[in-house]
Amino acid sequence: MESPMTRLARDFGNHNWKQVAQALKPITYGILAFAVLVWCIVTALAKRKKPATRRPRSPDPEKPGSGRQSTFKAPARPPGIWPPSDFRRPAPEPLVHWDVHTSEPLPYRPFKHGPYHITMGLRTMQWDEWIELDNHYLKFHADKKRRIDERGEKCCRTAPEAMDGAIELLEEL
Repeated sequence: MESPMTRLARDFGNHNWKQVAQALKPITYGILAFAVLVWCIVTALAKRKKPATRRPRSPDPEKPGSGRQSTFKAPARPPGIWPPSDFRRPAPEPLVHWDVHTSEPLPYRPFKHGPYHITMGLRTMQWDEWIELDNHYLKFHADKKRRIDERGEKCCRTAPEAMDGAIELLEEL
């Protein structure tokens, strides 16, 4: 008895290759036409379907009123004029066990644990944790004082138009 593989090889070997290729041409073209038809239908359906949510367009800075308007309006003021606000920093609480000669520097931890989305875990700080002094403060302060005494105007300059902001910063410190 002849095996199926032997029979297939014998039948295939008896055919002329040109005849086999001619017999396969209509099948190949039919499969290709079917694939093109399916691709055209899928493309047409995809173009008809609109996306469920579209991102709003970015406002055009050249056109006033383009884009979505904010519900929070800034008070009307001329450009470059900043009216003063009457904000005052809360009074700091005294530290109980702090000494300028013995307090060690705290480990630097700008980030808190938690989900890191766009903000990388940055959080608002407590007012009393903004500037932390340690036992190196007196040395750093002496270095800064010496440097200002040596270099004077070259070391520390403030533009006259920024003087109010500099004084405000020093008051907060």
